[in-house]
Amino acid sequence: MGRSISFNKEQALDKAMYLFWEKGYDATYVSDLIETMGISRSTLYDSFGDKDELFKLVLDHYKNYGYRKRNLLFSGINTKASLKSYFYQLIEECYSDDLPKSCIITNSSLLIGQIDPSIEEILLNDFNELEKIIKQVIEEGKKKGEISQQVNSELVAYSFLSLNHSIKLMSKYKKEKNLAQGLVDKAIADL
Repeated sequence: MGRSISFNKEQALDKAMYLFWEKGYDATYVSDLIETMGISRSTLYDSFGDKDELFKLVLDHYKNYGYRKRNLLFSGINTKASLKSYFYQLIEECYSDDLPKSCIITNSSLLIGQIDPSIEEILLNDFNELEKIIKQVIEEGKKKGEISQQVNSELVAYSFLSLNHSIKLMSKYKKEKNLAQGLVDKAIADL
């Protein structure tokens, strides 16, 4: 009879998430994961699968983390204030010293074409999902008269998706949080 696995799977997944977030997919090795998660190699494979399977679980875990922020887009306040709340929370997280810079989705998307196609699909779905949500928020704002009817919802959604990932990426290199806030303010004012 085999030994029972005695560890907190959620905590181990959280540790793996932060490691992938900090180091990136390519620079994270199985040995790093074992050490950081505090589990054996056999427990890693038995509980999470190989590195690709673990990374997929981490991406799903990370998306749940990001949903809290996305809910700000539907906060019930006016459209522009909801967008500002979402982006300001994003900026706070990106410029926090308590979290790794950028995000797993943004960082990993730079590897598209070099990683497992099933992982690419998860990343692209996340991009498409956020763009769809932003477009929905813009459309609702237009219906409520909070955003001009002349605004091209598809173009604005794509623009804000780009802004979202640009802020995440630039937070690794540009330390001026106020510039990111100014860019958000300008983009929202232009609506």
